[in-house]
Amino acid sequence: MIIELFSVSYNHKKLFDNLSKELDIKFEYYRYRRKKIKLSMDIFYFFRKVDFTESVEYSIKFFEARKNIKIPKFILKTYFFLELFEKYIRYILTLDSTRDYYIFWNGKKPRHLIAIQIVKLWNIKVLYMENGLLPHRLVLDLKGVNFENSVPRNREFFLNYKNNFELPFELTPRIPENMNKFKKNREELPKKFIFIPFQVDYDSQILLYSSWIENMRKLFMVIKILSKNSDSVFVLKEHPSSKKNYNDLHIESKKIKNIVFMNGYSTQELIEKSNAILTINSTVGIESLLFKKKVVVLGQAFYSINGITKTAKDINELIEIVNNLDKWKIDEVLIENFLKYLYYDYLIPLEKVSSIKFRELLLSKN
Repeated sequence: MIIELFSVSYNHKKLFDNLSKELDIKFEYYRYRRKKIKLSMDIFYFFRKVDFTESVEYSIKFFEARKNIKIPKFILKTYFFLELFEKYIRYILTLDSTRDYYIFWNGKKPRHLIAIQIVKLWNIKVLYMENGLLPHRLVLDLKGVNFENSVPRNREFFLNYKNNFELPFELTPRIPENMNKFKKNREELPKKFIFIPFQVDYDSQILLYSSWIENMRKLFMVIKILSKNSDSVFVLKEHPSSKKNYNDLHIESKKIKNIVFMNGYSTQELIEKSNAILTINSTVGIESLLFKKKVVVLGQAFYSINGITKTAKDINELIEIVNNLDKWKIDEVLIENFLKYLYYDYLIPLEKVSSIKFRELLLSKN
């Protein structure tokens, strides 16, 4: 069996090298610049079968979320179509149609969407991979990652799930892009507060799975409205990987008595000391469940399951949930079952690779 790693970091090379030794599987890293290109009529044959619409639309969303530049849509559409068409030609000429599987990291980048369509037209199976959800684990899924993953959404499934193993309680710290932004502001935390972690504006979690809050500035405006309708204190923290500058929001927050940024505290400390967590669909929401916290979800999240979290689809629902937090009794058994299923059955260990689980995943879909 040969599996091609399309967009998997060399940081994970050791993991796949170990798997290769344990299993009868050969892993190849795809690098099209190193591939020998052979002209093929497939360029014309497959062109009418590959849909560029989703990739182009995602490219435009990503560009607009990351850059503060206004460019007419028809220009962006033309530019990104041509860019992706060039990728399409390269992939048709360099992807290997004899592979058994392709593994994609995340799989939601515009170029991934093109490559995935091509390999599926060749009837090659696709696996999606990503870091985490819980400490020291990897996602490996045949359906997708994040909201599109294969984790059951049925409350009864987790009520009936049994597992006596222990869960971790030490989160993996994220290294900030800008250390200076996260060193300051270690002033005393409020005695009671709701923690709100910012996310990356141009991440697929926001671009694809956040219907009514399109970026962190909109999230701040929602919290601003919420602050006027609630006695709660809201503690915000910027995402360590974001390159956006929110100095204006810091200044504005100082004028509001119950909104404060606390970048200087670790995410784990803010989770543990908070009364509840309010997130669009961040991994912080899952991590917060480890500490038996009340989690309110504003976007589409696979952990938005009745009894595990609450979901607000607009500002009115959000105000109602926040103002009734004291009446919310969390179901600790249900949450623990959900987390144990993720940790021991769904996710794959990072340090010590579970080759048995990896092979079962591959063979189950053959």
